[in-house]
Amino acid sequence: MNAEHGAQAERTRLAWRRTVLSATVCALLLFRLAFERGLDDAGALGLALSLLCWLVLLLVAQRRIRAMDRQDPVAVARTLAVVTITCVLMGLLGVLLILW
Repeated sequence: MNAEHGAQAERTRLAWRRTVLSATVCALLLFRLAFERGLDDAGALGLALSLLCWLVLLLVAQRRIRAMDRQDPVAVARTLAVVTITCVLMGLLGVLLILW
């Protein structure tokens, strides 16, 4: 292993942490939006789904950070699919909370 590989792994770990931090900010904004508009059934559902998305993203990112030492392209593809789905779902929840 060379020094560049170590730097690449560290940059990837930091990118996963930034992704989780961004998702945390999005989830907090969704919470704020739901509470500002009144916590009715739609708001409670939005909160529950956004919390679920955030938890899934957090768990996937932590799992991927721990698995950085292994080279498993299949696991990377699954991870990216889960991250994409959770990010899109959080975006859709935000749109639904705004329009509802």
